Amino acid sequence: MSEPLLTAIVSSYSAERFMRSCLEDLVAQTLLQHMEILVIDSGSPQGEGAICQEFARTYPQIRYLRTEREPLYVAWNRAIGMARGKYLTSANTDDRHHPEFAQTMVNLLEAQPDVALAYADQLVSHTENESFAECTQRQARVRRWPDFTPEDLLLRCITGSQPVWRRSMHEKLGVFDTRYKIVADYDMWLRTAAAHPFLHVAQPLGVFFDSPSTISGAGNQVNVNLETMAVQTTYVGEPRWRDIPQMRQRLAAELFGRGYQHIERDKNVKAAQPFIRQALKLDPTNLRYLKTYVLRCVVGLQ
Repeated sequence: MSEPLLTAIVSSYSAERFMRSCLEDLVAQTLLQHMEILVIDSGSPQGEGAICQEFARTYPQIRYLRTEREPLYVAWNRAIGMARGKYLTSANTDDRHHPEFAQTMVNLLEAQPDVALAYADQLVSHTENESFAECTQRQARVRRWPDFTPEDLLLRCITGSQPVWRRSMHEKLGVFDTRYKIVADYDMWLRTAAAHPFLHVAQPLGVFFDSPSTISGAGNQVNVNLETMAVQTTYVGEPRWRDIPQMRQRLAAELFGRGYQHIERDKNVKAAQPFIRQALKLDPTNLRYLKTYVLRCVVGLQ
């Protein structure tokens, strides 16, 4: 096939129950003839490989590589080095797409060469392998992301799980920072947004499978929040954000809110402490933060 417009990166480990539906979803894309589907099997003990090889016999767009067990972002970086597409997207094995997702996103990026990354709203599913059509039929909840501003991106990752970005970004900015185990993509998007705009597509074009058992799910929220905070506090001092009025105070309020949630909802004061301490560092004159830290985290009042 000629050089593809889009490479969909699929990283798989112990995901056999998702793989067939994942590939069926991707080969149903209207852009398929201008795509490649790059599956990195990170030493999975399950049978994803047989499913991929079965599909590859029919669809030459599918490329499959099995490696030793390696972390997610190591696999993504490996895929970036192999990818031939002008654009890249992360196609998680448990997420699904509107059939025109790829065509829509690529068309928008082709028309706006200054935009580095595009992201769309998503339907939310709690059912394994639920398709976009099935979610639409039952009127699934829509996760509506805000339009892009550098400020909003620093306060939280607003790109969802299915962004499409230019492969050329990596030639200038490097690949995913594997020091992060959960939020290296967020770090990459902030690195990119320091110099380039993003585009929000204000319509649902994908399905996000919301499961507490994933590395970024509710069952691992403390670690997600800690890594997120590490990324945010790194970039708040960078030139793109340093001179935005009240940026440090806005980030402090966001971190304080996360910490307070750990106190009130989770009854986990220990988990709350680093977030409230960091909020105080960013906004040291805020008496509410100081009072909460002393009374709840030091004295231990409930």
